[in-house]
Amino acid sequence: MKTAPAPTPPPQRDDIVDLAPAGRRFTGADRRAPLRKALKRWGQYGPGQTAGRFYPMACVALEVTQRCNLDCALCYLSDSAEMVHDVPLPVLYERIAMLESHYGPKTSIQITGGDPTLRSAEDLEAICRHIRARGMRSCLMTNGIRASRDLLARLAAAGLDDVAFHVDLTQERKGYPTEASLNTVREAYIARARGLGLRILFNTTVFEGNLAEIPVIAGFFRAHAAALTLVSFQLQADTGRGVLRERHGAVTRESVMAAISDGMGTTFDFDVAAVGHEACNRYASVLVAGDEAISALGNPALFQEVFKALEEAERLCGGYLLRRKTIPRAALRNPWLTLRMLGHGLKLIWRLRGGLRASRGRVHRLSVHVHNFMDASRLERDRCDSCVFMVATEDGPLSMCVHNARRDHHLLAPARVETADGIRWWSAATGRLTETPEAAEIPEIPAKRRKGRLRAATLPARSKGHPG
Repeated sequence: MKTAPAPTPPPQRDDIVDLAPAGRRFTGADRRAPLRKALKRWGQYGPGQTAGRFYPMACVALEVTQRCNLDCALCYLSDSAEMVHDVPLPVLYERIAMLESHYGPKTSIQITGGDPTLRSAEDLEAICRHIRARGMRSCLMTNGIRASRDLLARLAAAGLDDVAFHVDLTQERKGYPTEASLNTVREAYIARARGLGLRILFNTTVFEGNLAEIPVIAGFFRAHAAALTLVSFQLQADTGRGVLRERHGAVTRESVMAAISDGMGTTFDFDVAAVGHEACNRYASVLVAGDEAISALGNPALFQEVFKALEEAERLCGGYLLRRKTIPRAALRNPWLTLRMLGHGLKLIWRLRGGLRASRGRVHRLSVHVHNFMDASRLERDRCDSCVFMVATEDGPLSMCVHNARRDHHLLAPARVETADGIRWWSAATGRLTETPEAAEIPEIPAKRRKGRLRAATLPARSKGHPG
């Protein structure tokens, strides 16, 4: 792979500087209101929109370390990530409480980094327990190298809900030259997590080097739909320390969606249910029975009526995501709509009839997401303002793309810690607690700890290959 020159900071544009974190606590009555208002402001709150209607935020990243045991060609971490100290548990607990304040119960919190498995199993267990105690969901985001079955079993017992494995060619794992060869890694990771009560997810970064193999990956996911819940395809973005920069013109949302549909063997309906800004996220749902796969959605007008009925039933129930109450109530209040949905279901069964015979009547549903992250120097205000993928910072949740554009600015902000001796301030650069906020800079990074562009700029040839 080609290397890039030494890094230069992205320009400090107005749309980066003036988008501040959302604050440490939410004080409104409706947690969904901020996202709903933002989506309406930018013309994104149509009848098929789920964000701001059924949930206040799609997911939030809780970065527990900046360390990683890979050096990916596409990496969103900053050049100084390897020199940043791990966030102490009291700070993480405060950020979890902050996320509960903003988004409430059932919020999906991604335990991420860096790779979180570089922290101790005891720390990860404590984080999972803390998230579960506050009524929220947790997902371990990992490259899987250190995510042993024993660790996953311990975390599941501590309250972990999901595990998301990130596997693709940008990681340059030794002995795996193609995405097809990486399917052995994916299969091994599924085996590690199967039977532990965890939902299993996969993330794939899409770039020029693997675009042609996206159908192969999608076909693998279809074949393993019985074990999987969600798969995510994330388009290359020029942000972070990775050596790959500008996205190739062939890598577009349309080309990726077409490749996924090709690999799954069906045409997906990516335009029925919206998850935030249409330029950022596209969602589809696939039903798999045997060798047959079909889109679970289709008929946008019907599903828009369903969303409206569910929204009204939810309002009458006095809460959100109360499926055991809202779905039966919506069905009883809208008998004709219920019959039409039953008819839609029967049509799906008929289309799957061949696969149902082979699978003895078993049907599996798989969610498919396509994420289009922004370049650090090309942020668009409407997309940042209506973001459904946030990061927990010291001063509140912040759009992931905005955070990535100025990672060190947020990572090095002194963190408030309550101790027995009063309020103290923790520095990610020094790892010290002080009585007053301490401004600190990252020391010079030694050659052996440089990754991405810094490493490429100082070595005669970029060393490739990482353990799988």
